[in-house]
Amino acid sequence: MMAVLITILIVVVALFIFACYKTDWKTIDEQNQQFYVDGYHLYYDRKILRQKEVERLKQKEL
Repeated sequence: MMAVLITILIVVVALFIFACYKTDWKTIDEQNQQFYVDGYHLYYDRKILRQKEVERLKQKEL
């Protein structure tokens, strides 16, 4: 029973390492950058971005 658990653990770890090795992290990072403006995420920080846009528009009016 213990040998089966150890074998399963080794297989899971090997699959995880293989998946990390095959992942193209540079492409993922480039795609994620599409969703950021000035360090703020377009979806999660939309209230902050909206506030900054309003402030920018108010300064243009002055």
